[in-house]
Amino acid sequence: MLRKILVLVIISLLAPFLTGCWDVEEIPRRGIANAVFFDAGNPKKIKMGVVLNVPGTAVPPNVGTIQQFEKRNYVLSGEGDSLVDAWSQVQSNSERNIFFGQVRAIVLSEKFARQNIKDLLDFIGRFPLVPPNTIVLVTKSDPEKLLDMKNAANDLPGNYIDFYFRSPFKRSLAIPVDLWKINSIIDKRAGDPYLPLIEESQNNYKIAGTAVFSRNRMVDELSMDETQTLAIIRETDVGYQTIPLGENRYAAFKNVSSNTITTPNISSDGTLTFNVSGKIQGVMVENVPRREILMKEKKQIERRAAMLFKRKIENLIAKLQDLNSDPVGFGDQFRVEYPQQWKKIDWYQVYPAAKFNVSTKFTLKETGIFR
Repeated sequence: MLRKILVLVIISLLAPFLTGCWDVEEIPRRGIANAVFFDAGNPKKIKMGVVLNVPGTAVPPNVGTIQQFEKRNYVLSGEGDSLVDAWSQVQSNSERNIFFGQVRAIVLSEKFARQNIKDLLDFIGRFPLVPPNTIVLVTKSDPEKLLDMKNAANDLPGNYIDFYFRSPFKRSLAIPVDLWKINSIIDKRAGDPYLPLIEESQNNYKIAGTAVFSRNRMVDELSMDETQTLAIIRETDVGYQTIPLGENRYAAFKNVSSNTITTPNISSDGTLTFNVSGKIQGVMVENVPRREILMKEKKQIERRAAMLFKRKIENLIAKLQDLNSDPVGFGDQFRVEYPQQWKKIDWYQVYPAAKFNVSTKFTLKETGIFR
């Protein structure tokens, strides 16, 4: 009995020192992916690449210190007949095991986005630890060259893109869409994805509009002005707008926010109508030269702004109907309001013929006069 107790005590003392089978990998053996891109390579080929940070450069230097490295990232890419083949080529080009837990951006070429992205989303879902809040974008340029570029801040591309979307000044110009949201939209089948368009500008990245999809394929793009209108419909909280007041006269607004109420209705003859009511408000940018705006002029500006927003919203909805693209999510609103009717219809047959009644009201909170 004493011998058994002694054996158990020895095993208990040695247990913490036994290596066992641990799911651990040394940091030097890992290649930390900061961004991922997908492109259509040679005919019937798929190209994939990852942006990796140069070892030892993950933490940027303090402001005012000498830059200790010429470039903080490098790109590995591969081509294949499938996503799996392309990925195998990427991994074979690296002596490190690529880790996706710090990916901040996924970029698709326009050519790739015009294909079915459902398989891509399934493929990304198989990567371990890809953050669900990773931003997904589309570029009309070569995504490899875009992400291999050294930006002005010499920041990691994924970090730079992520920080770009956090700026309140970009919120109505660049509408971020996370990976989990795209999966949610496609799974519900009651709306369509929309992704920011990214391009190079002055050694930095900038958003140049929005790519809109019908089902799982990109079908067209929205201009910056149309993107701002989409943000208004989707209820932006911070934005900028400019309206014409006459010959060579404009009014600019900041801190533009919106509250949009959409109500679907089905008439007795089966006609589907959406009533879109938008309440928008903003602050006028400082007048130059400074002068006091009279109440009469304030009302005129509000009416003109309301008419402009109404026209922009109507034009955007008409364009989206022609494309059979629903990035606003009108289908989801109809599904919630009329669940039984929703089960009996094909939304992509009903949506292009739906009618929209748009009404807008604009309130000028401040007139831009310093007190």
